Amino acid sequence: MKILIIVFKGIGDVLLTTPLVRAIKKNRVDVEIYFFTKKRCEKALKYNPYLSGILIRGETAFWEIRRRKFDLVIDYMLSSVSGLYARFSGAQKRLAFWRPHGFLFYNLMPRFKKKGYTIYDRLQLLDPLGINYDGISIDLKYGSENAAKVSSFFEKNGLDPGKDFIVTFHLTSSTPERRWSGPKFAELADLLSAEHRAKVIFLRGPGEFSYVENVMALCRKNHIITPDFDILDLAALMHNSGLHVGGTSGPMHIAVSQNTPTFTIYNHIESPQSWGPPDKIHQYIQGDLNKLSAIHVFEELEKHVTNVS
Repeated sequence: MKILIIVFKGIGDVLLTTPLVRAIKKNRVDVEIYFFTKKRCEKALKYNPYLSGILIRGETAFWEIRRRKFDLVIDYMLSSVSGLYARFSGAQKRLAFWRPHGFLFYNLMPRFKKKGYTIYDRLQLLDPLGINYDGISIDLKYGSENAAKVSSFFEKNGLDPGKDFIVTFHLTSSTPERRWSGPKFAELADLLSAEHRAKVIFLRGPGEFSYVENVMALCRKNHIITPDFDILDLAALMHNSGLHVGGTSGPMHIAVSQNTPTFTIYNHIESPQSWGPPDKIHQYIQGDLNKLSAIHVFEELEKHVTNVS
């Protein structure tokens, strides 16, 4: 049996779907599972032991899907484009959450029920298949080359993950409403460094270098910026870090995948219960980002630091 899972969104959405992949493979060891996603998310799945292959959205994707002769397609996108891929895949079973006009694309459509943490929401699509899930841990493996790259980075910056309290900061978001101000992040980094001797590492993705450097220029203390790390390098970095601080974004989910404690800064309309795992090592503060001061965030963060350090 061949199964195709469709997730076109960001890295976080791809990672949050990996527990479903694992559950299917562990219950049906003979199945071949393929993941259909964007090119920029490919590395997040590179070392996933439960996948037989990764298909990338592009001009030839439709014909590649037809050629594979899938038996089941699971579509998390609920878009007209993903629906067309599912409908014309040739798969006998096409599964997605119910939506108006969904019958045009799918023949299995369970009603969505809000379960809290988004992974529980996604796992509902196992019900029509009669499959039980085995937990909500995120699968993100990295290679020896990523571990070596991070080890070299630590050595160059005089860091010892066995002794130092290493904290990663992620400042940016593709959604402006989710972005706490840079100057406040700078103040928070200085407070963590002064009060807890934290070694703060500022993460930066493609096109973010100038913004992050400008924020770091506001700091009174010396902090560190990552080189051009990809998602697997970040996983290796966070695996050796004591805490991750930032908004709800891909790096937060990467930290969760490595069982690294997180502290997330949510705006007043986001849902921490949906995006944050129900585990004590993952805490948050929520409010109007324009009004949340660095001191107030630090006071809440400090309680968490005391518990996890």
